[in-house]
Amino acid sequence: MLISVIGAGYVGLVTAACLAHLENDVRVVDIDAARVERLRAGDVPIREPGLDALIHEGLATGRLTFHAEPTATHGSSLVIVAVGTLDRAGEWTVDLVERAASGIAHDALAPRHLVIRSTLMPGTAVRLAALVRDIDARMRVCFNPEFTREANAVKDFLEPDRVVVGAGPDADSLVAELHRLYAPLGKPIMDTDLTSAETIKLASNVFLAAKISFANELARLCAATGADVHAVVDGMGLDARIGRAFLSPGPGFGGSCFPSQVRALPDLALRYGVVTPIIAAVAPSNHEQAIWIVDGLEQASGRSVAGTRVGLLGLTFKAGTDDLRESPALRLAEVLAGRGAQVVAFDPVATQAGVDQLARIGIAVEAASTAADAARDADAIVVGTEWPEFATLDWAAIAPTMRGRVIADARRIVDRSAANEAGLTVVTLGIEHAPRRPSSDDAARVAIPVGTPAGV
Repeated sequence: MLISVIGAGYVGLVTAACLAHLENDVRVVDIDAARVERLRAGDVPIREPGLDALIHEGLATGRLTFHAEPTATHGSSLVIVAVGTLDRAGEWTVDLVERAASGIAHDALAPRHLVIRSTLMPGTAVRLAALVRDIDARMRVCFNPEFTREANAVKDFLEPDRVVVGAGPDADSLVAELHRLYAPLGKPIMDTDLTSAETIKLASNVFLAAKISFANELARLCAATGADVHAVVDGMGLDARIGRAFLSPGPGFGGSCFPSQVRALPDLALRYGVVTPIIAAVAPSNHEQAIWIVDGLEQASGRSVAGTRVGLLGLTFKAGTDDLRESPALRLAEVLAGRGAQVVAFDPVATQAGVDQLARIGIAVEAASTAADAARDADAIVVGTEWPEFATLDWAAIAPTMRGRVIADARRIVDRSAANEAGLTVVTLGIEHAPRRPSSDDAARVAIPVGTPAGV
């Protein structure tokens, strides 16, 4: 099948490369001519495991081509829109999707089969389908959400749990094309309406974000009561109704999807007059996590971080990607600097990019060239991203270069035995300190939806 993909970002590139791998001919169209030239040369602008190999494979076989001209869509069986849905403030917007869909509808030589893969708020696809059909009544529209995780996107595409196809009016022929397209994956294909497909995507992401936030709040409670949160979530995860995935405490969730969507969904609900207290609590709970981690670092150190030097290991929102968008590690840097700490950061792939991003919001952070450099003369270490190399650091060599003795491991990746043998104390979320006894102001705290918890 000859397919066009509009957008050479995360979703567009993964979609295009994987479809080419499945022996389709795929044309990727992007308005950024410089990006197109880089891709034609095999220079992949994003870090995603396995993506480079698939793009090089597609270029070598000729099944994958890159274009800056919208006319490249001509002759395709269908066109997939996979453009960005975040504005400069990181909030959801439909502007680029609407522009792309309208442009396709106005081009009589472009495919009349339009598949939207960019994330949409429930109800948006129905409006877009009406918009393009008003331009050309021959247009047929489906919404085909992606369920790929950054740093695991290629595997998620090729080995999905399910494929969801939401169909607009009279789109049976387009639905049949999508069934043929995804048949080689051998996975369940769920057919539904446009709005249900949008809601499946959004609800899935927000539920996973809520599960992460639940684990983080549980870690706060376990720290206060003396329970080991990791034993608790392991025990919970053995219940088939709950499952263990996305139930690991950490510094919070980040990236391009979860943060914007957990903010957008309750706003959408309110526009319909629907109150969603559980969903509305996810974003503030996530925001609270970095504050709690720094509170725990101060408790373990026995002092404020003001005036101290703190080495921050990791800046990307998760390992395996160079994506800094809404990274909880950056949030940790912001909280530390806001309390007067001098932050020295190292990330295996994005140190300078992260430092520059923090500088744009007025947070001054020093860039280190290695993890050991970030630790030198540090009064404390904070691990913000679960890069595998942080699990094998030589603490026997690093510890003598530090001034302080505490490592706040927000990702539970530090080799505790090696660090302890080097004379360091490793604070891991939810298990390290004695329970805090209830105080007279606890009743007031209970009335606050998201309060500042005490300790780690």
